[in-house]
Amino acid sequence: MKVLTRKKLKAMLILALVIAGLTGIQQSLYAQATTAGIDVEDPKSTVTKSIDFSVTPDKSDWIYKVGEQATFNIKLFVDGKPVESADLSYMIGPEKMVPTKKGRVTVKDGYAKLEAGTMGEPGFLRCDVRVNVKGKIYKELATAAFEPEKIKPTAVTPADFDQYWAAAIKNSKSIPLDSKLTPIPERSNDLVDVYQAEYHLFNNGVQKFYGVLSVPKKEGKYPAIIRFPGAGWLPLSGDQNNAAKGFITLDLYIHGRPVIKDKSYYTDLQANELKSYQYIGASNRDSFYYKNVILGCVRSVDFIYSLPKFDGKHIGGWGSSQGGALSIITTSLEKRINYFVALCPAMCDFTGYLNNRAGGWPHFFAKPELYKDNKEQVMKALSYYDVVNFAKRIQVPGFFSWGFNDETTPPTSFYSAYNSVKSPKQVFIVPSGIHKIYPPQREKTYSWLTNNLRNN
Repeated sequence: MKVLTRKKLKAMLILALVIAGLTGIQQSLYAQATTAGIDVEDPKSTVTKSIDFSVTPDKSDWIYKVGEQATFNIKLFVDGKPVESADLSYMIGPEKMVPTKKGRVTVKDGYAKLEAGTMGEPGFLRCDVRVNVKGKIYKELATAAFEPEKIKPTAVTPADFDQYWAAAIKNSKSIPLDSKLTPIPERSNDLVDVYQAEYHLFNNGVQKFYGVLSVPKKEGKYPAIIRFPGAGWLPLSGDQNNAAKGFITLDLYIHGRPVIKDKSYYTDLQANELKSYQYIGASNRDSFYYKNVILGCVRSVDFIYSLPKFDGKHIGGWGSSQGGALSIITTSLEKRINYFVALCPAMCDFTGYLNNRAGGWPHFFAKPELYKDNKEQVMKALSYYDVVNFAKRIQVPGFFSWGFNDETTPPTSFYSAYNSVKSPKQVFIVPSGIHKIYPPQREKTYSWLTNNLRNN
């Protein structure tokens, strides 16, 4: 297990602290790569040098044995000087659950310690500390991992899981691909041609699927990278960078709409057809929004194989958050994908919340209004979409990466899927990382993926 310590992370990133203003609470974060369309939104960052506030476990890798006592170290400097005395509030408990311990702690001469206790089973213990400085509330998190590679999923696999997806995929391919390429000249350059890609599948009628295709101009045969999008409503702009390096790249747009409209078009979708799309039809496996999404992602491999410049053999998948989930799911169902990357995957172990621990995004069972009248029905339907059940069936190498402070896709949930993967795998951890993509993650995952696609 490769772990990037907080100290090393600070050295590698450009900014030391970022203040994110969200509903009055400001978080210190690290500099991040632009992630528009890959995560929920593009992070907007503001630099501050006046506050140095941090919470860290007393182990550099943030990983403990079950039963081992964890201590959180707090640091608070203002304007470069240690705070002589300050009263801070804290909450400690398993991530996403009701805190088991809370109270106040006093910082003296810039530092304080919190004895957090331990966990009796594998999981994540989170410490949330807040302080008022100059009239503003600052929040910092640290999440201690207790033998995370021993976390077992709560998800149940339906008896007909394989048969269901095999039949759905076969049916989706019962019509011609009928693909179409529309040039996007403003995104093309001397090395790369960029197109809107369109192709068809069958799912309760003919469905259209779209993406941004980037193809090297130079004659030759090339491996391909399919990028799966994070949650949201804006399409990706295309991966011209890797295309210029000798890869066919396809950035999928999962919502069955063209990818070359102006922003107002997608804003309207967000407010209407795509509003809370992640919950649509969740009470039935055939009506759930993600059925069409998954079938469209699987058919993207047929589209890649139809391209004259594809080398006929090498395909990699890459995705973060929702895209990380789709990367795992598609690789499980489509055996022609050779390697995959999944960063902080969503949709893992939905039923965690029904077992007194964190479940995966979009947190169905943390929201009783979504299932209170048909709990068993929703549980059954979602079991066909839980990433855990796809992860068990992965047969090719994968590269994973995430942070322990992720509040959107809880570490407990994605370790449930990671631990279910039996094929060769590796993980790169940014312990203090939140739900964003950091430059070292981007560098390492793409390097791993492109090297494997070129050399194997």
